[in-house]
Amino acid sequence: MSQVKKTALFFMLILLVSGALVHAGRLPWKDSTLVTIDGRHYSGDDFRVWWQNLREKDMVLPETPKPFVDWLLMFREAERMQLYQDPAYRKKVLTFLKARTLMLLKDEEVDSRISISDQDLWARYRRDFIPVSQVNLLFFSSREAAEDLWQQVGNQPVDEEHFKNLASGRAGLLSIRTQTFRPGFIDPGWRKILEGLKQGGLSKPMAWKKGYVVLRLQDRTGGNADDFSLVRRQIRQALWKERQTELTIRLLQDLRRKYAVQIDQDRLQQLDITRPDAPFSRVPIVTTSHGLVTEKEFMRQIRSMQRFRRQNGFSADNSAAFKQRVVNGIIDQTLTSWEAQARHYEKKQPFKDVYTYYCRHRMIKALEKRVFLPRAEVGQEEIKDYYQQHPREFTLPEIVRMVIAEGSEQEMHALWTEVAMGGDFRQLAGKRLGHEPPVREIPVDHLQKQVYAVVSRLSKGELSSVFTVDGHVTLVLLVERRPARIRPLGEVSGRIGEKLQQQRLAALRKEFLKKLREQSSIQVDDDLWQQLKKEME
Repeated sequence: MSQVKKTALFFMLILLVSGALVHAGRLPWKDSTLVTIDGRHYSGDDFRVWWQNLREKDMVLPETPKPFVDWLLMFREAERMQLYQDPAYRKKVLTFLKARTLMLLKDEEVDSRISISDQDLWARYRRDFIPVSQVNLLFFSSREAAEDLWQQVGNQPVDEEHFKNLASGRAGLLSIRTQTFRPGFIDPGWRKILEGLKQGGLSKPMAWKKGYVVLRLQDRTGGNADDFSLVRRQIRQALWKERQTELTIRLLQDLRRKYAVQIDQDRLQQLDITRPDAPFSRVPIVTTSHGLVTEKEFMRQIRSMQRFRRQNGFSADNSAAFKQRVVNGIIDQTLTSWEAQARHYEKKQPFKDVYTYYCRHRMIKALEKRVFLPRAEVGQEEIKDYYQQHPREFTLPEIVRMVIAEGSEQEMHALWTEVAMGGDFRQLAGKRLGHEPPVREIPVDHLQKQVYAVVSRLSKGELSSVFTVDGHVTLVLLVERRPARIRPLGEVSGRIGEKLQQQRLAALRKEFLKKLREQSSIQVDDDLWQQLKKEME
């Protein structure tokens, strides 16, 4: 084989392999080492995970891997300090893990199993949404007045013109209201009545609140594609909620069997939740294969629910149904939490990467709290000194209260003349412009240059001459000028303290990272970084 053919085949092979890698979703930098710190390797994929979790809206990919390396150095130091044993860290991680794994359990066992077809949507549309009935509701003050109309008409259909004549000036008729009804969203009794009416037909009088009502079927229309499209989303949401409820109930039933849940219904029924807490025992009300719920534990939840009801204006509830709801809530929350943890979503993608990042991030926060915060405290004297040395930072600009009117040149000159003769500017402007211009409060540094030049020459209550700004013919009345003022220290001390603390934390972090870098062996694959950067931009 010639050298040319060998070379051609070689390049074809490279292209085929490259294509296979791309189609398999394996980018060249995915498993390659991007950063090595003291012999520990971090891949391009580690950088991707870090960036995806760190990134916020409008953040730009860094020019170098330095921020990633800094983050790794901080995490490694926190790990060396064994901050994963810190109680506050463990609590935050556990809370995060519980919340996210419950969502993943719900997605796996409920949401991912919901499938709603077009046939499902159309079947629900036919059941609950059609026919569409336009109904006249006639409200009467007494049964006699309502029956008088019924006796006059009976069950014969009444056309629109005849209906208007019958209703006009009728004694005892309080009002007529026209409403649209769909079968699934109407009182079952009314639905049955409307199904028996022909177009124009009237129902017999029915009691309604403090009076009586007669229904007249004005019109009835069947379904069509346009109407279906209007309610399609509503139908889908309703079906989704129904399926969600069904699957959730099924999951909870399965979990009760899996964890062998038993409720001592006799003890629950005998439990007097109005008693003081002291007599309640450690005897279990609920037993499972993984643990139990005692009277005392159950009563803690009861007291929590009772406080919630009081604080939100609900009446006290000491019924058996209330106790059953509370015990069911305890069981459901406990079982789903156990099951979510038992599935170890934190060891599986895609949550594995998110969880790993969160743990490292929280360890860095624990390090900052332990190492930096004690050295970043800001005293009141420092706050006071900063306040006195930076008065411009806390100075509120001069404020002008003024009225602006815009219109044609002829209108503005005429308005100026009327005001000069003793008229009220805002009232006259309102008559000419169709609306009374408001009094505006504007910082002087927000005014356009032309407007500022005019306003700066005015005295309180003085009207400017007619001038033009950006093509708008304008008049300005200066109502009031509020001079610039420095905000009191009490208003800004918190902001100053936070600013100084952040500055100090940044300096401490920079110094800390410098030492970590000096103590560490760091290698970065620049070629891989450029390739990675190009792929991710």
